[in-house]
Amino acid sequence: MIDGKALSPVAKQGKKERPAKDCALFMLERSDRTAQELRKKLKEKGYLPEEIDDALSFLEEYRYVDDAEYAKRYIRSHSAQKSIRQIRMQLEQKGIDAQWIDEGFACIPVDEEAQILAWIRKKGCAPGHKAEWKQYRKVAAGLYRKGYPSEKIYKVMGTVWGTEAQFPELQPDPPGI
Repeated sequence: MIDGKALSPVAKQGKKERPAKDCALFMLERSDRTAQELRKKLKEKGYLPEEIDDALSFLEEYRYVDDAEYAKRYIRSHSAQKSIRQIRMQLEQKGIDAQWIDEGFACIPVDEEAQILAWIRKKGCAPGHKAEWKQYRKVAAGLYRKGYPSEKIYKVMGTVWGTEAQFPELQPDPPGI
């Protein structure tokens, strides 16, 4: 019987028992990944840069890895819950080129105002209900942290609470001032 302590970390994890292409295909069976994510995982498994490049070339040639399509799928699946800024940041972290992100947003609309309204309602705020200054600030700050632009936040909050009359000092300055 082989003692687990006697095995090297490489032998324990089964690294490089198969070609990089097969390893990448196995990873893609479990979940969709970007080229950068696959490159990082293959490098962690100990594959040489040439092996990784060859595997990614094969995967891209047969469209197993397509960052443009990945961006569209990601935007489509997250467009109901996340702001454009949040989606863009996460795709950039995954190594998606800005061109593919922009094309994805051009194809798939993201209704941030509807998301903001849903979040406000989720927090128990009712339209027409007078908001306390503290509650108003708390809701606005939470939405801003989620990546929504302040102009859209104040626009939606204005329709919900009538904040133009209630808190005029919070309205964003008009463009050009």
